Amino acid sequence: MQKSFSSKILPAKLGDGAELTVLALDSKAFWGYSEAFIKSCETALKITDEMIERLHSGTIREDNAYVGFYFLSEEESHAELQLLYISPSTIGKGYGRALFESAMKKAISLGHKTMKIEADPNAADFYKKMGAKHIGWCRSEVDDTRELPLFMMPL
Repeated sequence: MQKSFSSKILPAKLGDGAELTVLALDSKAFWGYSEAFIKSCETALKITDEMIERLHSGTIREDNAYVGFYFLSEEESHAELQLLYISPSTIGKGYGRALFESAMKKAISLGHKTMKIEADPNAADFYKKMGAKHIGWCRSEVDDTRELPLFMMPL
């Protein structure tokens, strides 16, 4: 049974990119990556006002702080989950599932039948649990020697 949230999932707000970026980097660091690797992720995980305006998003706030967010883009043949991060302190509390389901509903409302996901290897089991199908591998934009699992979620 999904946890009931005291806050609704709302779009990201202009000006909140710095807070969302810190959340993404903290979430990535939770998995034990080196400080150097996390530093190399800063550009890829930087949330800008341009992204907030251009992409579809959903956020959850608790106690006046973001605890999770997603960004979703529209490609020609599918939606693509660009980012989905939750605060490490909230892992296992249903926030990731709620955000993922919100992203799926948004993609469906936009007329898409599938959602592509380039996942961090540590998130692969989460996406499989959500029903996404592993379809291959792709290169990391941060380190082209790293391969990331690629998923497609039927909607």
